[in-house]
Amino acid sequence: TILLLTTQLTTCSDDLMLRQLLSSSNNMIHRLSLFLVVLVATRAHCFTTAPLTTTYSHNSLATRLHAEETNNGVQLISLEALGDDHEQVGENMGNSLAAWLDEEWLPQEIHVKMGISVKNTYVKCRTEGKDDVAEIMTQVTDDLFENWAEYNADAFVNAWDLGNYVADYLIAKSGSETCGCSTKIVD
Repeated sequence: TILLLTTQLTTCSDDLMLRQLLSSSNNMIHRLSLFLVVLVATRAHCFTTAPLTTTYSHNSLATRLHAEETNNGVQLISLEALGDDHEQVGENMGNSLAAWLDEEWLPQEIHVKMGISVKNTYVKCRTEGKDDVAEIMTQVTDDLFENWAEYNADAFVNAWDLGNYVADYLIAKSGSETCGCSTKIVD
């Protein structure tokens, strides 16, 4: 039903056609659910004419190429502005993370250890050629989570909180636009 509805919706060119599609249903529940799907889909512009890709796994190069080819993808954040001294960037990010945690909660040695882990993961990702913020954030989170027993007793946050801070840090320091919900970066 959803596939049929999606096909019908993507071929509808105006509101009159959408009204006809809705009125073709005899069941009131079906009609109401169709209405909600149509409302959300048309107002949120969920349906697009962009070709679907067959790349299902995360691949920043494929994402970038698809975005450039179709001219309607999400623009990736470039980390070029951070420079090539990944060790220094990682050190600054780890220190910033520890300072943020100290400011948010209370100064603890565990915050420094978390910062060191974040630095090491960042340096490893960048030396492997990874330059996608989401990929680095996920790797930081995975590495922290893998060793979370080491941090759990004294941490007031979780691995995803730290991964999100890393993403906010990288976006802010790369000179990219941030949003109002981004964590305040501590220098």
